Amino acid sequence: MKSLFYLIAFASLFVACSQAPKFTVNGNIDGLPDGTIYLKQRIGGEVITLDSTNSSGGKFVLQGSVAVPDIYAVVLGERKQIPIILENKPIQITGKSDDFKSITVTGSASQDEMKALENKGAELNTKSREIFGKYNEAKQKGDPIEQAHYEKQLDSLDKIQSGILKEFVTGNPNSFVAPVILQRLQYGMEADEIQGYLEKFSAEVMKSASSKALSGRVKLLQSVAVGKIAPDFTMNDSVGSPVKLSEVYSMHEFTLIDFWASWCGPCRAENPNVVEVWKDFNAKGFHVIGVSCDRDKAKWLKAIATDKLTWSHVSDLKYWDNAAAKLYGINSIPANLLVDKSGKIIDKNLHGEKLREKMAELLK
Repeated sequence: MKSLFYLIAFASLFVACSQAPKFTVNGNIDGLPDGTIYLKQRIGGEVITLDSTNSSGGKFVLQGSVAVPDIYAVVLGERKQIPIILENKPIQITGKSDDFKSITVTGSASQDEMKALENKGAELNTKSREIFGKYNEAKQKGDPIEQAHYEKQLDSLDKIQSGILKEFVTGNPNSFVAPVILQRLQYGMEADEIQGYLEKFSAEVMKSASSKALSGRVKLLQSVAVGKIAPDFTMNDSVGSPVKLSEVYSMHEFTLIDFWASWCGPCRAENPNVVEVWKDFNAKGFHVIGVSCDRDKAKWLKAIATDKLTWSHVSDLKYWDNAAAKLYGINSIPANLLVDKSGKIIDKNLHGEKLREKMAELLK
């Protein structure tokens, strides 16, 4: 009788394990070439391949389980990625390979939640695309007044869109979509602002990779907050000679660590302002070290010459993988930090008149 009890208990355990929650992604995409389909996720700044399968006649199946719903990507080809919020349910992906907008994902409640939010901002996105097209036309014509007019409209729409997304993140602390949206919003945010959102999330939501990535970013930004000593780094200048940050700032009263790139429009627009502040305060102890997120050396050097940037410049020509940018948590440019002679960070992101006002205050 005792043996029978153990046998029944073991059988029950086996059935329970075999019925553990899992997801099944069934793809049926017209015109999809036969080949390998990948399931990927961004973890800790790296894109990791978690699984793969083969497609045949436009059909494929991916199976597995997730601890909590989170954002992943089903990769069909080199540039064809389908964002999908996986949860342990049957999920369908349908559409046409030659019309990526036709592809739909159904079966995931979190995916439906994301889609509803995207639909809410669809009209604003359409308006933004229209205005951006007009902005480009004005740029090609070389009309700065018209460009400024459309820039102002784009900024206004961006604030409205950001407001909608922030309202969702704040109002849905139990939603696994909330950290996914916050990752889109956090560009340019400081540690305390991101932490303020995270503190409202439920314990389950904080288990997601998206939430953990945001927590990691908070720690990184706290390490380069005002009052901290700027992390040291060594990087080559334009002729290949190594330049150590601490050796630069120790020679000047104040040094602006300026993250920029030749391809960055707002950076190039800000450069004339930095040049004027440099002219007025360099003799009094103000210095600049430009850290470029370029990958084309010729374009980097041309921008330095064109914009008349007569200060120190370094780059490893690794684009967004620039080692110094990653060390400082820079994910949008232009960005800068002002440090004193000891390397202490005394202010951040001083643009326009704010930079001049700060230097006038410090170097009276």
